[in-house]
This record gives sequence, structure tokens and C-alpha cells, in this order.
Amino acid sequence: MKQDNSSVQAVDRALLLLQLVGDSTEPVSIVDLADKSGMNRTTVWRLIGTLENHGFIERDPLTKGYLLGYAANRLAAQAPQYGSLIRRARKSMEELQEKTQETVLLSVPKHYGTLTIDQIDPPHSIRLVDYVNAFLPLHCTSNGKLLLSSFSKEELHFFLNQPMDKRTPFSITDPTLLLEEIEKVRTTGYATAIRELDENENGISAPLYNKQGRLVAFLSVCGPSFRFTDDKVLACTNSLLSATEEISSHL
Repeated sequence: MKQDNSSVQAVDRALLLLQLVGDSTEPVSIVDLADKSGMNRTTVWRLIGTLENHGFIERDPLTKGYLLGYAANRLAAQAPQYGSLIRRARKSMEELQEKTQETVLLSVPKHYGTLTIDQIDPPHSIRLVDYVNAFLPLHCTSNGKLLLSSFSKEELHFFLNQPMDKRTPFSITDPTLLLEEIEKVRTTGYATAIRELDENENGISAPLYNKQGRLVAFLSVCGPSFRFTDDKVLACTNSLLSATEEISSHL
């Protein structure tokens, strides 16, 4: 069947814009996209609107530029993009799981959230749900608090002034209290979430950096709150930090 040339051209142009957004380290404006692609702004607006409607890009509320969206991130998590990271982390994750006897998660930072890319569960009959490919919020997760601690003053101010869901009675939604929590994370180098995302779960996370000092991922230990108690969460801190150091040395 002969394809409509205009339809093929529209697909080509949309993919070019998606690539330009994905290649940028910062949110990209419509003007910049038009300049880089050689398309007129009306065409860029139309194609960007379609990509945004399907979740492949999203608009940054602070800069008004565009970043990759959840749909693109989800596809990326299923593709070999994270294969190398998972392979390099797996051995340390398995050893950490053996030591703690709880679930170990590997997650990556995304725009105003984190994405879980690997999970190793303990043999217990009661354990966490499968979080792989789950996009989780910042204010009520240990990964999220770590990511917030890396924000600039302006980014953090903007985030703290946005509404935050109270997922459980323990979720921290007061900006002042959350800022105190973030400052504590910056001091200790790790973050905890005690019944904040799910009332029946506790977790602790530490960051993974590459040799250039760039934040690459998060390593977490999580478990049911009745078994992985507050004391046990803190008791595995040294094992968690040792595992992150080991993985980071290979990145």
C-alpha cells in the first residue's frame, strides 16, 4: 500500500523533535526547537502538542520548555538503555538483598519523579508490590528526597510551593518540614521514607554517582513496615552505603 507522503513527513518531523528534546540536558523552548529543526513555529507547535498529548514529552512548569515525558521514559526503561546500569548493579544488589532480607530497588531520576528499573525481592511470602516501571513522586519517597536534595535553590523553591498529595497520614506535605527533611538528607547522604508513600511500607535510599560526579541512579532497601521497622531501616545504612560505593566505582 502506498503511504501518504505528508503523513510520513509528519512522522519524520515528530521523531526529529522528540530526538532534539531527548538530546538536550535542559528544557527546550519552541523557539529553539524551530531553529534546530528548521521547521516553522506553527508546525513545531502542532507536532509538540501531539507528542505531549501522548505523554512522550512534557512541559516544564518552571522554564516553560519541553522535556521527555513519562511515555518515553517507560519505553526507555524497557529498552537496553538501562541494561548496562542494571548489569553493573546486579551483583551488589543481590548481595545487599541477602544481607537485609528485604526488597532492593534500582531507580533513576526523572523530571519531578523517579523511575524504578530493577527490583530483587526476598523469599518472604509478604513483600512489596512490583515497582518496576513505576514512576514515583518526590516528596514521599526516599528516592524522591534524594533527588530533591540535588535541586538548585530556585528549583526547590518552585517545587515546595506546588501542591503535594498526602498519600498517607505520614506523608510530609508541609514545605517547611519537607525542607528540614531535605537538609537532613544533604547532611547524611541517604534518605528514608517511613510509611509516607504506603502506610505499610518503609524504605531507605542512597545515591549512585558516576566518575564525573553526576547523579545516575538510586539504590533502595524497602520492606513491609511491620517487619522492616524504623530501627531495621537505619540498621542497614552501612550495608546500603557500601553497596552504592561499590556500584558507583563501576560507573
